[in-house]
Amino acid sequence: MLTEKQMKAIRLYFEGKMTVQEIAEAVGYKHRSSIYELLQKPEAQEYIQKLSEEGVREALHIMQINSKKLAKELLRIAEGDVKNRHLVYAQLQALNSLLEKAGLSAKNTVVIENKKSNDDQDYNELLDMLKKEEGSKEE
Repeated sequence: MLTEKQMKAIRLYFEGKMTVQEIAEAVGYKHRSSIYELLQKPEAQEYIQKLSEEGVREALHIMQINSKKLAKELLRIAEGDVKNRHLVYAQLQALNSLLEKAGLSAKNTVVIENKKSNDDQDYNELLDMLKKEEGSKEE
């Protein structure tokens, strides 16, 4: 079981705004090695995981609340309406980071599809390709 002091140290470490030495001093440890030892404990790892999951939930909640605004912003960017490229780059990086933390990325995104309509579309595309191929062979 982690003490309040240990949880505070982990929270400060997780936030990433202070150096390890500053965290050690803020919570009353003499050496920064105490923070590193704390971080190795299984309870600390579980607490870090909990903090991470809370952060992702909060970020997803904010994203859901602002999804309409976000969609409009992404469409604006996609249409080339970019006044400040550095700002747009930072926004897209932040969005990518958020999605990756939520477990969504180009590598592992699960696409939910309407199987019947996709099968029909694939079938029709295949038929069109075959018809074009037959037409070119006859000529």
